[in-house]
Amino acid sequence: MGQEDIATIASHKEDAIKIIRQRIGTKILGISTHNQQEIEEANQLDIDYIGLGAYRQTTTKKDATIGGQELIEIAKLSKHPVGIIGGVKIDDTFPEHIKYRVIGSGLYE
Repeated sequence: MGQEDIATIASHKEDAIKIIRQRIGTKILGISTHNQQEIEEANQLDIDYIGLGAYRQTTTKKDATIGGQELIEIAKLSKHPVGIIGGVKIDDTFPEHIKYRVIGSGLYE
């Protein structure tokens, strides 16, 4: 879920995640993060993973803040598995602490 999506459910992220968990049960729940502060907030939440990005410019979100290699370092702060998102290409490789990579519409650019 995106940060904006969570904010529409409840004003506090913890409350929003509790509501979502009640609705989805044991299904996998992840949230998008973009910086160190959001990772630290996510560490306090009952979620299964974080998406961290954007790694590079994408065709779908022109206004995304690009984190590049800085994301790789701040990913180490997450207590949840991390998936790098946003502009990831099929031939990108990441260190072991990056558990997943989401390859999107930028694949063929």
